Amino acid sequence: MLNELLIKTRSHRTFDSTEIDIETLESLINAAHLGGSARNSQTLRYTLVSSQSLCHKIFPHTAWAGAIPWSPTLEEGPKAYILISTLKENLLSPITLGIDIGIACQNILLKATELGFGGCLIGAFNKLDVSKTLDLDMDTYNPQILVALGKPTDKVILTKGNISNLKYHRDVEENVHYVPKLSLETLILKKF
Repeated sequence: MLNELLIKTRSHRTFDSTEIDIETLESLINAAHLGGSARNSQTLRYTLVSSQSLCHKIFPHTAWAGAIPWSPTLEEGPKAYILISTLKENLLSPITLGIDIGIACQNILLKATELGFGGCLIGAFNKLDVSKTLDLDMDTYNPQILVALGKPTDKVILTKGNISNLKYHRDVEENVHYVPKLSLETLILKKF
């Protein structure tokens, strides 16, 4: 059951017109906060966006699929966002903070998939413009990652990868995103 959910939880980049309400976004944050946090610091903060007018204002400040020259259209764009920020004053190292962000993001995407939605983690966004759009107090918080959400229209297929070429690619005509994955034999260094 968990393996099936993990296989379905992919980065989706095109969405239909189904909106996501605030209560659903809150359930995603609940999943995030149930995960671990280094030193139990709980330094992450979340800005939830279900307003379609705000989604449209955020969209031009995002970049998609950096390995290929492609982006979704505004109509295909996310129907909700979660901006994950950190408290400026926290006791965690950047590496440890990154681990907390990773745990939260994975829990958000797993819960979204369980609810029939999908998402994409966007690190390539204009932090200043998005923060201004969302009226984020940048004296107190650092925007870290933007989680784009919606009901996916694209298909993501995992393929066999090899160490010399792990670039993902997209069949734009078919709206299919191909993601190469290394074999377990390649990943596991030793077994004792």
